[in-house]
Amino acid sequence: MKNIFIVNKASRTGKAAGTWDRLEEYLISNNIEYQVHFTSGANDATDFAKQATSLGEQVALFVMGGDGTLNEALNGIVDFENTYYTPLPSGSANDFVSGIGFTGDAVEILDRALNTEEYKLLDIGKVIYKGGQRLFGVSSGIGVDAYVCLQALDSKLKKILNKFGMGAATYGLLTVGDIFTMPFSDADITIWRNGQEKQLKVKDTIFAAAMNCKAEGGGVPMAPNAKPDSGFLTIFYAHDLSRLKCLTLMPALVSGKHEGKKGMDLIDCDKIKIQMESPMCVHADGEHVGFLDEIIFESIPRVLKVRGF
Repeated sequence: MKNIFIVNKASRTGKAAGTWDRLEEYLISNNIEYQVHFTSGANDATDFAKQATSLGEQVALFVMGGDGTLNEALNGIVDFENTYYTPLPSGSANDFVSGIGFTGDAVEILDRALNTEEYKLLDIGKVIYKGGQRLFGVSSGIGVDAYVCLQALDSKLKKILNKFGMGAATYGLLTVGDIFTMPFSDADITIWRNGQEKQLKVKDTIFAAAMNCKAEGGGVPMAPNAKPDSGFLTIFYAHDLSRLKCLTLMPALVSGKHEGKKGMDLIDCDKIKIQMESPMCVHADGEHVGFLDEIIFESIPRVLKVRGF
């Protein structure tokens, strides 16, 4: 089985280069054969993953970077049956790595992955929209949380905080500002779970997040009970709240104690369709998808083979 590495040395404002140096030292000292591809721009990780997983051969795919790089690589996997995926964290948030229960740094995860044939089968999510679709490992959302992710991609604040190891705080700081400026939208929602269909009309939707893992945005536990091997998504949607009330509920959200609060609803589902009255920003694992008024989130159970636990 080939060991293929996709490496984003620019993640965490360039600090990830040191992580690759340690990984490379481990590989050389342990006489591990490998191929490496370094990303230099958008969608490089997707292209490299397509190349690595389209030959009908078993591949150990190691992806080093933040959640954005991991998402790009995930969307490039052609043959899930023959791909053994290992994320190696080097971003500012690393929500996927923590969300699936990995412990230790990138070198420790690599060591565990290379010294076992065992793997876990995890779910992934899919967001479907007019003109395309995108897979996600952590979450996909529409509304304020997606707009925060879009801002964070080129945020000067994030670059400054990364220098002090505090890049994840960017999301919370941007959220406070966006709550008072972003337009909200009414929505028609259709939910499918175990063959049953349910329809809702929601007023003033602030955001709706489809969670495969429990936390996004640098560790905010949007869905504290979500698990990436549950076979379903947990949808957290915030609605019908004043902007001031949103702000006062932020501490409860950050501490994972928002369940049961009025206007903050969580529901498990296999698939959900959201029709917004007006277009809102959409993200997948923090990567910008577009401004859309209709999306579908659905779970793809037990498809991703992950090593390194």
